[in-house]
Amino acid sequence: MIGSAVQAYLSVNIHNDFQDIEIYSPRKGAVSSIIPTEEFVVKTIHPSGVFEVQQQFDEMIIVPIDFARGLLGEEKGVSAIEINLKNPDLLDKMQREISAALGETFVVKNRMQQNQLLYKILTSEKWAIFLILTFVLIIAIFNIIGSLTMLVIDKSKDIAILNSMGASPGMIRSIFFTEGMMISLVGCMAGMLTGLIFCLLQQHYGWIKMDQPDLTIEAYPVAMKWTDFVLVFITVNVISIIASLISSRLSVKNIGKRIA
Repeated sequence: MIGSAVQAYLSVNIHNDFQDIEIYSPRKGAVSSIIPTEEFVVKTIHPSGVFEVQQQFDEMIIVPIDFARGLLGEEKGVSAIEINLKNPDLLDKMQREISAALGETFVVKNRMQQNQLLYKILTSEKWAIFLILTFVLIIAIFNIIGSLTMLVIDKSKDIAILNSMGASPGMIRSIFFTEGMMISLVGCMAGMLTGLIFCLLQQHYGWIKMDQPDLTIEAYPVAMKWTDFVLVFITVNVISIIASLISSRLSVKNIGKRIA
């Protein structure tokens, strides 16, 4: 199997059964010779397919291990071993156990540690999107403040009656604060539920496809983390509390003037 970049560089036609790839490797222990080919191990192999994942992998060739051993003169040596787990939740546990068993002589890395730059970029994009949406939420929360303010103005006579009947300013504030929080929580839960349903549908049906149909993954991958849901819930509630407090304070402001 050859990467798409290798295929483009060498103009390999995998459908031509008579075209093989010649691979050269420096022969171990070879000295300078009059015939340069004697300093290299040359093997031929026929490509059976092309893969395209990402740039760093598209420049690779995947060959049988016996072919690689004969080409490199390594009968027993192994540079790396990749392990795929059936249960990804056991990744951290297995990594610790393998590291403890092999000792400090070997380096054991998970997929994220092997592609630190890529994951750092993805993490930075994730936090940037989160901050942008947080600013959008702050702007949108003024709708709640405006709605509660209009409600306070509309219920000014009722507020005055409650105050004359003995309702304390704190009680009146709590009424409007509770209403503001109810509006925010309903919107928050509805939005999180919609996002959950969308993610589940994308995982099972893959409605949103990649622009490049030749990729191994046809649909955009989606992974759900409970920490993201908790972070969104906390962010919405903190902003909602501030907005509800502002609106509830307006409900008791100038109560005496309303009574007059």
